[in-house]
Amino acid sequence: MGTKASRAVTRRDLLKMTAAGIAVAGVASVGLPVVAQERKRIAIAHPDRAADYFQGFMNSALAEADKRGYEVLQSFSGMDPQKQLAEVNTWLAQGFDALIVLSLDANAMAPIVAKVHEQNALFVSYANRIEGEDGFIKWADREAGALLGAYTAKHIKEKLGGSAEVGFLTATNIQVVTDRIESTREAILAELPETKFFEATALSAPDALKATQSLLQAHPEMKIVICCTDDGALGARSAYQNSGLGPDNVLIAGFDGAKQNLELVKARDPYLQVSMALDIGAIGRRVIDIPYQLWNGGPESETHVLQDYTLVSHETDEADIDVILSVYS
Repeated sequence: MGTKASRAVTRRDLLKMTAAGIAVAGVASVGLPVVAQERKRIAIAHPDRAADYFQGFMNSALAEADKRGYEVLQSFSGMDPQKQLAEVNTWLAQGFDALIVLSLDANAMAPIVAKVHEQNALFVSYANRIEGEDGFIKWADREAGALLGAYTAKHIKEKLGGSAEVGFLTATNIQVVTDRIESTREAILAELPETKFFEATALSAPDALKATQSLLQAHPEMKIVICCTDDGALGARSAYQNSGLGPDNVLIAGFDGAKQNLELVKARDPYLQVSMALDIGAIGRRVIDIPYQLWNGGPESETHVLQDYTLVSHETDEADIDVILSVYS
């Protein structure tokens, strides 16, 4: 633990001294023009461009980068871990000052962290924690799952007579996903220990549509589907609509705070009842501000960020939902 702290302090001091050295070099020769520094480059390896929240996130990040005078490199790798690694290595060859990574394979990141540090650049983890990171932004996933689990248990007690079959749409290789789903399951079991759970793998809407169709064929009485993403919740909703089963007391929930999901919850959609919403605008700003704080010696609370969720449901005031939706304008 002490070694990590020493390395982090040394790197931060080195970055500050390097910046100061550049500034001094520009003014050392009296009478000569000061050469402007090149814009810092921040590479954002967020591969899920198909996610409904992505454009709101990127709008916010680009606006913050423009305010700071930074250049942003955007990912086009898609959800393939090997393509993500290839893209990051291409960026490394081109050079950047900070790398923000939503890692699709956390176990493959150690060589990337080392290469980033060799270039005296920053490595910032997004959603997953990565060994050797300089900073991170992560979500309060387990707290959110506990909140959603309690809400779901209340729904089961009040609308389904205290007993229900619950489907989970999840993925096993992403820390944020497993934290969301496992904490939700634990909270439901704490209230209703006899609850039956069924599980399938799905992140995207198309995969969730197929997965939910399969679950409903096997368990036609299943009224609740908890999805690890809001995109998945849209797919689950389509499966119920196409199934011929009625919407009575169905509860579909997802995580992220995506635009379409929030709009459906606001409209009191009979299927999609909950989105565990993150402040997408704040997250976009943070991925630019964390490197800024690291370069300028900001406090750890500004460089190691745990972002809270808001449970948005049919009971949430429409004006409050509009505030969350404003990032997509």
